[in-house]
Order: sequence, then C-alpha cells, then structure tokens
Amino acid sequence: MKFAITRPQGKGEALATELAKSNISALCTPVLTLNSVQATPQQLLDACDADIIIFISQDAVQNFAQQLQADGFSLATTCQLIAVGEQTAEAIKLCLSRSAIAPTRQDSEGVVALAELQDVEAQRIVIVKGRGGRTHIAKTLKARGALLSTCNVYERVAEHSTSESWLDHWQASKIDGIVVTSNAAVDAIFNSRQAAHQNWLQARMFVVVSERTAQHLKIQYKITDTQIVVSAGASNGALAQTICGLISQQGSAMTEKQESSASIPSNEPQQMEKKSTKNTAKLSKTAVLALLVALTGVAGAGGVYVYNQQQAIKQDAQLTQLAAQNAQLASQLTATQKALSDIQAQWQTQQQVMAAQLNKQQQKVEQSLQQTLSQARQQVGGAVSSELRALARYAEFKVASERDYLGAVIVLERLENAISEEVATDALKLAINQDIAMLRALPKPSTEAIYMELAGLISQVDKLPLKTIDKPKERAPESAELSRDISDWQANIVRSWQQISSDFFKLNRHDKPVIDPLLDAQEQQLIRAQLRSYLQQAQTAFLDDQQSIYFKALDGAQVTLTKYFKSAKSSAFESVQEQLEVLNRSEFKTEKDIVLLTPAALKEWLK
Repeated sequence: MKFAITRPQGKGEALATELAKSNISALCTPVLTLNSVQATPQQLLDACDADIIIFISQDAVQNFAQQLQADGFSLATTCQLIAVGEQTAEAIKLCLSRSAIAPTRQDSEGVVALAELQDVEAQRIVIVKGRGGRTHIAKTLKARGALLSTCNVYERVAEHSTSESWLDHWQASKIDGIVVTSNAAVDAIFNSRQAAHQNWLQARMFVVVSERTAQHLKIQYKITDTQIVVSAGASNGALAQTICGLISQQGSAMTEKQESSASIPSNEPQQMEKKSTKNTAKLSKTAVLALLVALTGVAGAGGVYVYNQQQAIKQDAQLTQLAAQNAQLASQLTATQKALSDIQAQWQTQQQVMAAQLNKQQQKVEQSLQQTLSQARQQVGGAVSSELRALARYAEFKVASERDYLGAVIVLERLENAISEEVATDALKLAINQDIAMLRALPKPSTEAIYMELAGLISQVDKLPLKTIDKPKERAPESAELSRDISDWQANIVRSWQQISSDFFKLNRHDKPVIDPLLDAQEQQLIRAQLRSYLQQAQTAFLDDQQSIYFKALDGAQVTLTKYFKSAKSSAFESVQEQLEVLNRSEFKTEKDIVLLTPAALKEWLK
C-alpha cells in the first residue's frame, strides 16, 4: 500500500521517514497551512495570572511562547501546565522550560479525566489553542465551575481553494491510504465537486488520530467503518505502528484468499476425438467376446485409479483446510498475546502515572510547606513579587488602554513606595522616576473635557422647552363695508358693531374651535429620552475612539433638537445648539505609543 500524509508543511516528513524504515511508500502532501494569530495583551495577562494553562497542540505551545517572549511577559511559577499529549509536553519543556502533565489517553476526553481538573471551581484556567476546533474541554471545565478563558494563537487554512490538484496527483501516484490528523484536513481533502474524485475517495483507506475525526468521515462523507483506522495517538510512532498493522492485516487477507483459491481442484473436460472407420471385415464371435473381456478389465482398472485420485484430492483438501485453521489459530494466539501484552503495558503505564501523580502531589505539598516557611522567614517589606508585577502591568494598562497618565503616575508612586525598603533598587527607582517625569510632562488629553461637556448637555435636556402646541393660522377678516340693500339691515348692524368694537380691543379669529397640544406628556418624555440617548451614545463612542458613531450620534441630537424643541426666544436652546456645533467640529487626537521603562527594569531586578 502507498499512503498520502496530509500534515502541514514540515510535520509529515518525519512520519514518511519512519514508514520508509518498514519499506512503506509515503507521499507528503500538506493540505493545511498554519498561520500565527496574535493574542491580545489581555489574553496574555490572563495566561500569566492563571492557575492552570492547557495546551492543545505543539503549534499552540510554539506560537504562545513566541508571543509571550515578544511582549515581555512571563508565567507565574505557581501555574500548572497541562498538555494534550506527550509531544505537546515535550514542546512545553523545550519552549517554556517547564514540565507539563499529559494524560494517558491523548485527546480531549483524556484531558478532562485528569485528577488535577476534577476540582477546579473558582480556579482561573486558560486554554491555549488554534482558532475553531473542539469545545469539549471548555464546556466540561465551565460545568465544573472554573473561571475559563481561551487564547487563540494560530489558525488552520487550506493550502488551495479546491482539492482537484491533490486528488489528481494522488490518483496518478496510485495512493491507497490517506493519513488525516484533523477535521479541517478532512474538509480540505473532500473539497471537490467532481464526481470522479468523490468516487475515488470513497474507495480509499483513512488513518485518523481520533474517534471524532472518524465520526466526521462517516457522517459527513459516508465513509464506512472498514475504511477507517483510528491510531492510538497523533505521534509519528503511533501512526507508523497503526499503518504497519493495517498493511499486515491486508497481507494476511490476501494470503488466505490465495490459499482458498489454490485448494479448489481444476477439472478440465477432456474431449476425445472419435474416428469413424468402416470395417469391411466381419469379426468372429470369439473375437468379440475377447474384446469385451479386455474392455471390462480396462474399465475396472480405470475406476480404481479414478477412485484413488479422488481420495487423494480429498485428503489434500482436508490437509489444506487443517493448515488454514492452524494458521488462523496461530494468528488468533498471536493477537491474544499482543492484547495481553498491551494490557500489561497499560497496567504498568497506569501504575507509573499513578506513582508519578502521587510523587507530584507529595512534591507540591513539600513545595507549599517550603514556600510557607520561606514566606514566614523572609518578609519582603510588605510587597511580594506578584504584587510588584501587577502594579507594573496596571501602570502599562493605564497608559496604553485608558490614556490615564495621572492614574499611571499614582500607580508608579505606589510601586516606588512598595520597594522603598528593598536593597539594590537604584536602577529600578531611576526607571520609575523617569516614567513619572515623562507622564507628568505629557499634555493632558481633551477626553475628560469633552466627556464632561457632553455630561453637561445631558443635564440640560429636561430644561429645554418643547414645541407643545400648534398655533392655527388667523382667519381672514370679513368685509366691514355696509350694504345699500335695505334687506341687509341686520348684517349692516353687525358690521357697524364690529367697526365700533375694533376701536377699543382687537380679536384674532381662526377656524379651529379647540387648540390641542402637539405632544402629549408621554411623547414629550420619549423625545427628551431620545435626545439624552444620542448624547450618551456620543460619550461612549468618544471614549472608545469610534469616530463614525460619535459624529452620527451628534447629528441625531441636532436633528431631534431642531425638530421638537422650541427655538424662539430660548437661551437654553441656543446654548445647547451652539455646544453641539462645537462638539461636531472636535478632532480625535491619537497619541503616539508610550513605552514605560519600569516593567523591563522590574523584570531585571526580580531576576
């Protein structure tokens, strides 16, 4: 059999070399590429302060270690590290110089079954992994009450948009089996719309590293159980052992088939040609009788020969069947011995794991006692190293995220007081004082002023007058000219009275009998709430540095103010409108990145 290894670039060559030692041909075809994903500073801070960190893969360890070193962070000494498998544990030892716990069953179920993760209520746990993937560990630990957070440091991306090029190459190379180590790789392989490719894949063998991937193949792509082999782990040794076992099984099946076909005798029909001859001479009765006797003897001898041959064939068939049964029994005995050996090895492994866990627990108790005694003997002037690190990180957070320079100065002054009684702190104190002087010299950002100005506008919303009535238009005055027709004497009297009364007082007349309010009480309250909401939204957007939302909220506030509030002879209206116009012209100023000297100096002093 010939296999295609689909691991990412640089990860399949070792397995191909391992298989070559067993004369197994393998073709390395990476279908996925691993891209680094930058974790946020908050995620790295959570990891540095965590009680337990779980690493899902070697790539998670390598990318996390690089980002941790680049940002100048370091893990707490009391943090416990857990790896999904032995190779991940070796990567932790190589990249982080720390030992890690790895389960016997190297998958998610094996991790959550560890004794260290059974009682994790209120413990801070960080899972370092790739983007996406299975969520079984996170769901289980949340259900146990852990304070869980994740840190994504890489992602899997398909090398090509479709799998036609891979499948054509594999078909030309006569690939029989495909090694797959993730669900993402399975989806990348089957990403072809050609029916010929799908049919070809349906006839291949698949070697996977987890039952989850096997179920994905069966459910999503209808691959049968007989075509899927699950490896005991994701390591090269486990995969090579699984592939060798698969080839051995295939060879045994072919041998049995050949033996069964060889045991069947082949009876070729014999056709005899008959020649018709015309005997002109007549035989005598004695010659005929002699001929009959001779033929009878020949027939008897031939029957005995055929019977003996049939018995010999039956014996050969029985011997072949017994040999096949003996070979099958020997194979079963070998499998049973291997299973017994595996059980003994697992028992020894479990004993070793239990002994190692007991030893680690004893070491933890001893370390805890030693730490307690050490803390009792050595008082560090009221400040421990974790508190100093926390103060330095908080000062960085104040500067980088909140732009609160005065707050950062207060934190640095507290840090300086905490180390006042320590020795050899001259370099650290110099760095702290340089940072304090730099922060005090920086111009005070206008964020607070604009925020307070918006807060003042919000407080004026309830004092602004609303357009509560809609005054109707005046009715056109009626003609006051007297009629010359004597029959209009009554109308003439009314017109005369109107002329006389207009000299003493003025009446404005309109057609609307009742003037109703334009807005009822509930509508007035909703309009004021709408204006207040626009101003609060502008506050939040300005703090979060969201310019488009900020200006859109101010435009909405101006439209609401103009449409529903009374502008005539209202100083409050004019003041609010003027302030909104000034705020609408405000600029977002982005300060350059400020790097403090204190964290690096503190790290050097702690060493």
